[in-house]
Amino acid sequence: MADSDKPLFSRPVLAAVMLCCTLAIWLLNLTAPSNKLPIPDLERWQTSSDIPVIWLKQPAWQNSNKLEVRFLFRADAPNTALTQTTLAMLMSDSFPLSTSSINQRLAPLAAKVSSYYDHESQVIGLTMSNETNYLLPTLSLVTRWLEAPDFKQRTFEQWQRQQQTNPSPQHELEQRLFAPSAIDQNTHTKSNHSLVQVKSHYFALKHAASAIIIVGDLSDDSKQALQTALNLISQDYRLAEATRKPTIHSTGTAIAHSETPHHKGNLWQSRSAIALAPITSVEDWVSLQLWGADLVSTLNQQTHIDFVQLALTLSPQQPWASWSIQYSALLPVDSQSSNSDAPVINAPDLALFDRLPSLNDKANFEELFDTFKRQIEQQTLSPTWWSDIAAKVTHENSKLTLETFAADYQNAIDSFTQEKYQNALQRLLIPSSYQEIQIHQ
Repeated sequence: MADSDKPLFSRPVLAAVMLCCTLAIWLLNLTAPSNKLPIPDLERWQTSSDIPVIWLKQPAWQNSNKLEVRFLFRADAPNTALTQTTLAMLMSDSFPLSTSSINQRLAPLAAKVSSYYDHESQVIGLTMSNETNYLLPTLSLVTRWLEAPDFKQRTFEQWQRQQQTNPSPQHELEQRLFAPSAIDQNTHTKSNHSLVQVKSHYFALKHAASAIIIVGDLSDDSKQALQTALNLISQDYRLAEATRKPTIHSTGTAIAHSETPHHKGNLWQSRSAIALAPITSVEDWVSLQLWGADLVSTLNQQTHIDFVQLALTLSPQQPWASWSIQYSALLPVDSQSSNSDAPVINAPDLALFDRLPSLNDKANFEELFDTFKRQIEQQTLSPTWWSDIAAKVTHENSKLTLETFAADYQNAIDSFTQEKYQNALQRLLIPSSYQEIQIHQ
Protein backbone atom coordinates (compact mmCIF):
# COMPACT_ATOMS: atom_id res chain seq x y z
CA MET A 1 0.00 0.00 0.00
CA ALA A 2 1.33 3.43 -0.92
CA ASP A 3 1.90 6.01 1.79
CA SER A 4 -0.97 8.05 0.42
CA ASP A 5 -3.32 5.09 0.85
CA LYS A 6 -2.47 4.47 4.51
CA PRO A 7 -5.14 5.51 7.09
CA LEU A 8 -4.39 8.77 8.87
CA PHE A 9 -4.79 7.13 12.33
CA SER A 10 -4.44 3.58 13.51
CA ARG A 11 -7.47 2.05 15.20
CA PRO A 12 -6.13 2.54 18.79
CA VAL A 13 -5.28 6.16 18.06
CA LEU A 14 -8.67 6.77 16.43
CA ALA A 15 -10.44 5.30 19.45
CA ALA A 16 -8.48 7.58 21.75
CA VAL A 17 -9.35 10.63 19.64
CA MET A 18 -13.05 9.69 19.69
CA LEU A 19 -12.92 9.28 23.48
CA CYS A 20 -11.31 12.71 23.85
CA CYS A 21 -14.03 14.25 21.67
CA THR A 22 -16.72 12.59 23.77
CA LEU A 23 -15.15 13.90 26.98
CA ALA A 24 -14.86 17.40 25.48
CA ILE A 25 -18.54 17.42 24.52
CA TRP A 26 -19.46 16.18 28.02
CA LEU A 27 -17.40 18.95 29.63
CA LEU A 28 -18.98 21.55 27.36
CA ASN A 29 -22.42 20.34 28.38
CA LEU A 30 -21.44 20.72 32.03
CA THR A 31 -20.25 24.30 31.56
CA ALA A 32 -22.93 25.44 29.08
CA PRO A 33 -25.79 27.65 30.26
CA SER A 34 -28.65 25.71 31.80
CA ASN A 35 -31.34 27.41 29.65
CA LYS A 36 -33.81 26.65 32.44
CA LEU A 37 -34.65 30.29 33.03
CA PRO A 38 -37.53 31.63 30.92
CA ILE A 39 -36.97 34.80 28.93
CA PRO A 40 -40.28 36.67 29.03
CA ASP A 41 -41.74 38.83 26.28
CA LEU A 42 -42.47 42.49 26.97
CA GLU A 43 -44.98 44.76 25.29
CA ARG A 44 -45.16 48.48 25.98
CA TRP A 45 -47.78 51.16 25.40
CA GLN A 46 -49.10 54.32 27.11
CA THR A 47 -52.38 55.19 28.76
CA SER A 48 -54.47 58.09 27.46
CA SER A 49 -52.70 60.25 30.11
CA ASP A 50 -49.24 59.19 28.82
CA ILE A 51 -48.37 56.84 31.69
CA PRO A 52 -46.07 53.99 30.51
CA VAL A 53 -47.62 50.51 30.62
CA ILE A 54 -45.36 47.44 30.48
CA TRP A 55 -46.90 44.00 29.94
CA LEU A 56 -44.66 41.02 30.77
CA LYS A 57 -45.69 37.55 29.64
CA GLN A 58 -44.23 34.12 28.92
CA PRO A 59 -45.58 30.97 27.20
CA ALA A 60 -45.70 29.02 30.47
CA TRP A 61 -48.55 31.24 31.66
CA GLN A 62 -50.91 30.58 28.75
CA ASN A 63 -52.92 28.13 30.85
CA SER A 64 -52.73 30.25 34.01
CA ASN A 65 -55.46 32.67 35.05
CA LYS A 66 -53.32 34.68 37.49
CA LEU A 67 -52.83 38.33 36.60
CA GLU A 68 -50.74 40.89 38.50
CA VAL A 69 -51.01 44.66 38.04
CA ARG A 70 -48.78 47.21 39.79
CA PHE A 71 -49.29 50.99 39.86
CA LEU A 72 -45.90 52.59 40.53
CA PHE A 73 -45.40 56.09 41.98
CA ARG A 74 -42.49 58.33 42.96
CA ALA A 75 -44.10 60.96 45.22
CA ASP A 76 -42.14 63.08 47.68
CA ALA A 77 -43.34 62.91 51.29
CA PRO A 78 -42.15 64.57 54.53
CA ASN A 79 -41.45 61.06 55.83
CA THR A 80 -42.51 57.52 55.11
CA ALA A 81 -44.95 57.51 58.04
CA LEU A 82 -47.33 59.66 55.97
CA THR A 83 -47.05 57.23 53.06
CA GLN A 84 -47.68 54.31 55.41
CA THR A 85 -50.80 56.00 56.80
CA THR A 86 -52.14 56.90 53.35
CA LEU A 87 -51.72 53.40 51.94
CA ALA A 88 -53.09 51.79 55.11
CA MET A 89 -56.19 53.98 54.87
CA LEU A 90 -56.54 53.11 51.18
CA MET A 91 -56.35 49.37 51.91
CA SER A 92 -58.99 49.56 54.65
CA ASP A 93 -62.68 50.51 54.32
CA SER A 94 -62.03 53.18 51.70
CA PHE A 95 -64.63 52.01 49.20
CA PRO A 96 -67.37 54.69 49.07
CA LEU A 97 -70.43 54.01 51.24
CA SER A 98 -68.96 50.80 52.63
CA THR A 99 -67.80 49.58 56.03
CA SER A 100 -66.05 46.54 54.55
CA SER A 101 -62.38 46.64 53.62
CA ILE A 102 -61.56 46.71 49.94
CA ASN A 103 -60.21 43.15 50.11
CA GLN A 104 -63.46 41.93 51.66
CA ARG A 105 -65.26 43.42 48.69
CA LEU A 106 -62.84 41.80 46.24
CA ALA A 107 -62.72 38.32 47.82
CA PRO A 108 -65.84 36.96 45.97
CA LEU A 109 -64.15 37.97 42.70
CA ALA A 110 -60.96 35.99 43.46
CA ALA A 111 -59.02 39.24 43.66
CA LYS A 112 -57.06 41.22 46.25
CA VAL A 113 -55.08 44.44 46.58
CA SER A 114 -51.83 45.19 48.38
CA SER A 115 -49.38 48.05 48.84
CA TYR A 116 -45.67 48.66 49.28
CA TYR A 117 -43.61 51.76 49.99
CA ASP A 118 -40.10 52.91 50.76
CA HIS A 119 -38.52 56.34 51.15
CA GLU A 120 -38.53 56.88 47.37
CA SER A 121 -41.44 54.96 45.88
CA GLN A 122 -44.98 53.75 46.44
CA VAL A 123 -46.82 50.78 44.93
CA ILE A 124 -50.48 49.79 44.72
CA GLY A 125 -50.79 46.13 43.73
CA LEU A 126 -53.73 44.22 42.27
CA THR A 127 -53.91 40.43 41.96
CA MET A 128 -56.86 39.04 40.02
CA SER A 129 -58.10 36.46 37.52
CA ASN A 130 -57.73 37.07 33.79
CA GLU A 131 -61.00 35.23 33.07
CA THR A 132 -63.51 37.76 31.81
CA ASN A 133 -66.35 36.69 34.16
CA TYR A 134 -64.07 37.68 37.09
CA LEU A 135 -61.93 40.31 35.37
CA LEU A 136 -64.70 42.67 34.27
CA PRO A 137 -66.44 43.09 37.65
CA THR A 138 -63.03 43.34 39.38
CA LEU A 139 -61.92 46.15 37.09
CA SER A 140 -65.27 47.94 37.56
CA LEU A 141 -64.95 47.87 41.36
CA VAL A 142 -61.25 48.80 41.41
CA THR A 143 -61.80 51.69 39.01
CA ARG A 144 -64.45 53.25 41.28
CA TRP A 145 -62.23 52.65 44.31
CA LEU A 146 -59.01 54.17 42.96
CA GLU A 147 -60.68 57.11 41.21
CA ALA A 148 -62.19 58.51 44.42
CA PRO A 149 -61.44 56.54 47.63
CA ASP A 150 -63.35 57.50 50.76
CA PHE A 151 -60.90 58.10 53.65
CA LYS A 152 -63.09 57.88 56.73
CA GLN A 153 -62.47 59.85 59.94
CA ARG A 154 -63.21 56.99 62.36
CA THR A 155 -60.81 54.65 60.50
CA PHE A 156 -58.13 57.33 60.55
CA GLU A 157 -58.49 57.83 64.31
CA GLN A 158 -58.25 54.08 64.94
CA TRP A 159 -55.09 53.91 62.82
CA GLN A 160 -53.51 56.83 64.67
CA ARG A 161 -54.11 55.19 68.05
CA GLN A 162 -52.59 51.95 66.80
CA GLN A 163 -49.47 53.71 65.50
CA GLN A 164 -48.93 55.61 68.74
CA THR A 165 -48.89 52.24 70.52
CA ASN A 166 -46.85 50.37 67.90
CA PRO A 167 -44.51 52.74 66.01
CA SER A 168 -42.55 51.37 63.07
CA PRO A 169 -38.91 50.37 63.80
CA GLN A 170 -38.22 50.55 60.07
CA HIS A 171 -39.09 54.25 59.97
CA GLU A 172 -36.71 54.98 62.83
CA LEU A 173 -33.82 53.17 61.16
CA GLU A 174 -34.53 54.91 57.89
CA GLN A 175 -34.52 58.36 59.44
CA ARG A 176 -31.33 57.64 61.39
CA LEU A 177 -29.66 56.57 58.17
CA PHE A 178 -30.77 59.49 55.99
CA ALA A 179 -31.81 62.28 58.39
CA PRO A 180 -30.83 61.61 62.00
CA SER A 181 -31.11 65.27 62.99
CA ALA A 182 -34.82 65.23 62.14
CA ILE A 183 -35.78 63.05 65.12
CA ASP A 184 -35.10 62.67 68.80
CA GLN A 185 -32.39 60.03 69.02
CA ASN A 186 -33.92 58.53 72.17
CA THR A 187 -37.49 58.09 70.94
CA HIS A 188 -39.37 56.33 68.19
CA THR A 189 -40.68 58.36 65.29
CA LYS A 190 -44.34 59.19 65.87
CA SER A 191 -47.04 59.70 63.29
CA ASN A 192 -49.06 62.89 63.86
CA HIS A 193 -50.77 63.42 60.55
CA SER A 194 -54.20 64.81 59.79
CA LEU A 195 -56.82 63.33 57.50
CA VAL A 196 -56.39 66.37 55.26
CA GLN A 197 -52.70 65.46 54.82
CA VAL A 198 -53.63 61.88 53.95
CA LYS A 199 -56.06 63.01 51.24
CA SER A 200 -53.49 65.47 49.91
CA HIS A 201 -50.81 62.77 49.80
CA TYR A 202 -53.06 60.45 47.80
CA PHE A 203 -53.57 63.29 45.32
CA ALA A 204 -49.76 63.71 45.21
CA LEU A 205 -49.39 60.02 44.37
CA LYS A 206 -51.65 60.44 41.35
CA HIS A 207 -49.45 63.29 40.15
CA ALA A 208 -46.24 61.28 40.56
CA ALA A 209 -46.91 58.13 38.53
CA SER A 210 -43.92 56.21 37.23
CA ALA A 211 -45.41 53.24 35.33
CA ILE A 212 -48.09 50.56 35.32
CA ILE A 213 -46.89 46.95 35.21
CA ILE A 214 -48.97 44.00 33.98
CA VAL A 215 -47.69 40.45 34.51
CA GLY A 216 -49.55 37.40 33.23
CA ASP A 217 -51.45 36.06 30.24
CA LEU A 218 -54.23 38.04 28.50
CA SER A 219 -56.63 37.15 25.74
CA ASP A 220 -57.44 39.85 23.20
CA ASP A 221 -60.74 40.60 24.95
CA SER A 222 -59.14 40.70 28.40
CA LYS A 223 -56.37 42.97 27.15
CA GLN A 224 -58.88 45.39 25.68
CA ALA A 225 -60.92 45.46 28.91
CA LEU A 226 -57.79 46.06 30.97
CA GLN A 227 -56.57 48.85 28.69
CA THR A 228 -59.93 50.61 29.01
CA ALA A 229 -59.88 50.30 32.80
CA LEU A 230 -56.30 51.57 33.08
CA ASN A 231 -57.20 54.61 30.97
CA LEU A 232 -60.06 55.42 33.36
CA ILE A 233 -58.04 54.82 36.54
CA SER A 234 -55.09 56.89 35.33
CA GLN A 235 -57.00 59.73 33.67
CA ASP A 236 -55.88 62.12 36.45
CA TYR A 237 -52.35 60.70 36.68
CA ARG A 238 -49.27 62.74 35.83
CA LEU A 239 -45.72 61.52 35.35
CA ALA A 240 -43.37 61.89 38.32
CA GLU A 241 -40.74 64.58 38.26
CA ALA A 242 -37.15 63.96 39.32
CA THR A 243 -36.83 63.55 43.10
CA ARG A 244 -34.08 64.86 45.32
CA LYS A 245 -31.52 62.30 46.44
CA PRO A 246 -31.45 61.96 50.24
CA THR A 247 -28.27 62.58 52.20
CA ILE A 248 -26.44 59.64 53.77
CA HIS A 249 -25.17 60.27 57.27
CA SER A 250 -22.01 58.90 58.86
CA THR A 251 -21.78 56.05 61.31
CA GLY A 252 -23.68 56.38 64.56
CA THR A 253 -25.02 54.16 67.32
CA ALA A 254 -28.09 54.85 69.44
CA ILE A 255 -29.43 53.13 72.54
CA ALA A 256 -33.21 52.94 72.67
CA HIS A 257 -35.94 51.87 75.10
CA SER A 258 -33.80 50.64 77.96
CA GLU A 259 -35.79 49.49 80.97
CA THR A 260 -32.91 50.15 83.37
CA PRO A 261 -31.24 53.43 84.41
CA HIS A 262 -28.41 54.79 82.25
CA HIS A 263 -29.00 52.06 79.66
CA LYS A 264 -27.41 49.44 81.86
CA GLY A 265 -28.66 45.88 81.63
CA ASN A 266 -28.53 43.22 79.00
CA LEU A 267 -28.56 43.52 75.24
CA TRP A 268 -31.87 42.11 74.05
CA GLN A 269 -32.17 43.22 70.44
CA SER A 270 -30.27 45.28 67.89
CA ARG A 271 -31.40 46.88 64.64
CA SER A 272 -28.90 47.86 61.98
CA ALA A 273 -28.91 49.68 58.65
CA ILE A 274 -26.37 50.35 55.94
CA ALA A 275 -26.67 52.44 52.78
CA LEU A 276 -25.97 50.90 49.38
CA ALA A 277 -24.89 52.33 46.06
CA PRO A 278 -27.64 52.16 43.39
CA ILE A 279 -27.74 48.83 41.60
CA THR A 280 -27.01 49.13 37.89
CA SER A 281 -26.99 45.51 36.66
CA VAL A 282 -28.38 42.05 37.27
CA GLU A 283 -24.96 41.11 38.71
CA ASP A 284 -25.44 43.76 41.39
CA TRP A 285 -28.85 42.31 42.27
CA VAL A 286 -27.50 38.73 42.42
CA SER A 287 -24.60 39.89 44.61
CA LEU A 288 -26.94 41.49 47.15
CA GLN A 289 -29.13 38.37 47.22
CA LEU A 290 -26.08 36.23 48.05
CA TRP A 291 -24.71 38.77 50.53
CA GLY A 292 -28.00 38.93 52.40
CA ALA A 293 -28.41 35.16 52.52
CA ASP A 294 -24.85 34.66 53.81
CA LEU A 295 -25.20 37.46 56.36
CA VAL A 296 -28.35 35.92 57.84
CA SER A 297 -26.91 32.39 57.77
CA THR A 298 -23.64 33.45 59.41
CA LEU A 299 -25.37 35.35 62.20
CA ASN A 300 -27.94 32.61 62.81
CA GLN A 301 -25.15 30.08 63.36
CA GLN A 302 -23.93 31.96 66.43
CA THR A 303 -25.07 30.44 69.70
CA HIS A 304 -25.97 33.77 71.32
CA ILE A 305 -28.39 34.74 68.53
CA ASP A 306 -31.95 33.45 68.30
CA PHE A 307 -32.76 34.71 64.82
CA VAL A 308 -31.97 37.41 62.27
CA GLN A 309 -34.28 39.16 59.83
CA LEU A 310 -32.96 41.14 56.86
CA ALA A 311 -34.66 43.46 54.38
CA LEU A 312 -33.26 44.94 51.17
CA THR A 313 -34.80 48.21 50.01
CA LEU A 314 -33.61 48.52 46.41
CA SER A 315 -34.95 51.98 45.69
CA PRO A 316 -33.64 53.71 42.55
CA GLN A 317 -31.46 56.49 43.97
CA GLN A 318 -30.56 55.42 47.50
CA PRO A 319 -31.06 51.73 48.32
CA TRP A 320 -30.30 50.39 51.78
CA ALA A 321 -30.27 47.20 53.82
CA SER A 322 -31.56 46.67 57.34
CA TRP A 323 -31.54 43.73 59.70
CA SER A 324 -32.61 42.97 63.27
CA ILE A 325 -30.94 40.56 65.66
CA GLN A 326 -32.78 38.87 68.52
CA TYR A 327 -30.33 37.60 71.14
CA SER A 328 -30.95 34.30 72.88
CA ALA A 329 -29.06 35.04 76.09
CA LEU A 330 -28.88 38.07 78.37
CA LEU A 331 -25.56 39.64 77.42
CA PRO A 332 -24.04 42.30 79.72
CA VAL A 333 -23.53 45.68 78.11
CA ASP A 334 -19.90 45.75 79.23
CA SER A 335 -19.11 42.20 78.06
CA GLN A 336 -16.47 43.54 75.70
CA SER A 337 -14.39 44.92 78.57
CA SER A 338 -15.00 42.09 81.03
CA ASN A 339 -12.95 38.96 81.49
CA SER A 340 -15.94 36.70 80.94
CA ASP A 341 -16.19 34.20 78.12
CA ALA A 342 -19.37 35.84 76.79
CA PRO A 343 -19.14 36.52 73.05
CA VAL A 344 -18.58 40.09 71.96
CA ILE A 345 -21.44 41.44 69.84
CA ASN A 346 -20.09 43.56 67.02
CA ALA A 347 -22.79 44.00 64.40
CA PRO A 348 -20.73 46.33 62.14
CA ASP A 349 -17.96 43.73 61.83
CA LEU A 350 -20.46 40.99 61.05
CA ALA A 351 -22.02 43.16 58.36
CA LEU A 352 -18.77 43.98 56.53
CA PHE A 353 -18.48 41.97 53.33
CA ASP A 354 -14.92 40.79 53.96
CA ARG A 355 -16.04 38.86 57.06
CA LEU A 356 -18.54 36.68 55.22
CA PRO A 357 -17.58 33.12 54.24
CA SER A 358 -18.94 33.40 50.70
CA LEU A 359 -16.41 36.11 49.82
CA ASN A 360 -13.37 34.27 51.14
CA ASP A 361 -14.19 30.59 50.67
CA LYS A 362 -14.75 29.27 47.14
CA ALA A 363 -16.67 26.19 48.26
CA ASN A 364 -18.97 28.27 50.44
CA PHE A 365 -19.67 30.67 47.57
CA GLU A 366 -20.46 27.84 45.16
CA GLU A 367 -22.82 26.17 47.62
CA LEU A 368 -24.63 29.46 48.25
CA PHE A 369 -24.82 30.26 44.54
CA ASP A 370 -26.11 26.77 43.66
CA THR A 371 -28.91 27.19 46.19
CA PHE A 372 -29.76 30.58 44.69
CA LYS A 373 -29.93 29.12 41.17
CA ARG A 374 -32.22 26.28 42.24
CA GLN A 375 -34.55 28.76 43.91
CA ILE A 376 -34.66 31.18 41.00
CA GLU A 377 -35.57 28.42 38.54
CA GLN A 378 -38.83 28.05 40.46
CA GLN A 379 -39.37 31.73 41.24
CA THR A 380 -39.16 32.87 37.61
CA LEU A 381 -42.26 30.79 36.80
CA SER A 382 -44.34 32.96 39.15
CA PRO A 383 -46.11 36.14 37.93
CA THR A 384 -45.91 37.47 41.50
CA TRP A 385 -42.11 37.15 41.51
CA TRP A 386 -41.85 39.10 38.26
CA SER A 387 -44.21 41.78 39.54
CA ASP A 388 -41.99 42.20 42.61
CA ILE A 389 -38.92 42.54 40.37
CA ALA A 390 -40.78 45.15 38.33
CA ALA A 391 -41.95 47.14 41.36
CA LYS A 392 -39.09 46.80 43.85
CA VAL A 393 -35.87 46.05 41.91
CA THR A 394 -36.04 47.62 38.45
CA HIS A 395 -37.06 51.22 37.77
CA GLU A 396 -38.08 53.33 34.81
CA ASN A 397 -35.41 55.80 33.64
CA SER A 398 -32.66 53.94 35.49
CA LYS A 399 -29.75 51.76 34.37
CA LEU A 400 -31.61 48.62 35.43
CA THR A 401 -35.05 48.65 33.80
CA LEU A 402 -37.48 45.74 33.62
CA GLU A 403 -36.59 45.24 29.95
CA THR A 404 -32.88 45.11 30.79
CA PHE A 405 -33.41 42.67 33.64
CA ALA A 406 -35.58 40.31 31.56
CA ALA A 407 -33.12 40.31 28.64
CA ASP A 408 -29.92 39.96 30.69
CA TYR A 409 -30.69 37.94 33.79
CA GLN A 410 -30.06 34.44 32.42
CA ASN A 411 -26.70 35.34 30.88
CA ALA A 412 -25.73 37.28 34.02
CA ILE A 413 -26.44 34.26 36.22
CA ASP A 414 -24.76 31.79 33.85
CA SER A 415 -21.56 33.88 33.78
CA PHE A 416 -21.56 34.92 37.45
CA THR A 417 -18.35 34.26 39.41
CA GLN A 418 -16.99 34.81 42.88
CA GLU A 419 -14.75 37.55 41.52
CA LYS A 420 -17.75 39.43 40.12
CA TYR A 421 -19.45 38.96 43.49
CA GLN A 422 -16.49 40.43 45.35
CA ASN A 423 -16.14 43.38 42.98
CA ALA A 424 -19.85 44.19 43.13
CA LEU A 425 -19.95 44.26 46.92
CA GLN A 426 -16.85 46.44 47.07
CA ARG A 427 -18.82 49.05 45.12
CA LEU A 428 -22.30 48.51 46.59
CA LEU A 429 -21.71 48.48 50.35
CA ILE A 430 -21.08 51.81 52.12
CA PRO A 431 -19.73 50.81 55.57
CA SER A 432 -19.30 54.43 56.74
CA SER A 433 -23.09 54.86 56.67
CA TYR A 434 -23.70 52.10 59.24
CA GLN A 435 -26.37 52.87 61.86
CA GLU A 436 -27.33 50.73 64.84
CA ILE A 437 -30.00 50.85 67.52
CA GLN A 438 -29.42 48.71 70.61
CA ILE A 439 -32.29 47.77 72.88
CA HIS A 440 -31.49 46.66 76.44
CA GLN A 441 -33.48 44.99 79.19
